[in-house]
Amino acid sequence: MTPSPDGLLDTNTFIHAMTHDAHSEECSRFLAALEDGRVDAWLEPIVLHELSYALRRWRKEITREEIAEYLLVILGWPGVRGDKESMINAVERWSATPGLAFVDAYLAALASRRGAVIYTKNARDFTQQGIAVPQPLPS
Repeated sequence: MTPSPDGLLDTNTFIHAMTHDAHSEECSRFLAALEDGRVDAWLEPIVLHELSYALRRWRKEITREEIAEYLLVILGWPGVRGDKESMINAVERWSATPGLAFVDAYLAALASRRGAVIYTKNARDFTQQGIAVPQPLPS
């Protein structure tokens, strides 16, 4: 019986699969099951964000582009559920814009998708992404 997609993915599952510790084999098998769709689980944007910087702790030589490529691969797995459209858009923005924080990339992806503005004093990063930022903030 395949578990329902009610389960949530945690960052450490991906990290353990990249190591050679007591959990690496089990986590690797689990990720393989997600990859081929035998298991479904939800990936939340906060976990994707954590992966965007946690991977550098485990693989010092990994580049931002390689991290983005890995995140996009994960988002393409049939067993991974979630708001894939927004997360893919966020990863693409983050990868293509040096210095853009992952959370800002995700907010820009959501604002773009929803036709929303972003309330911030960090207007430059968002206007460069084509997002409207009201200045001054409404009161």
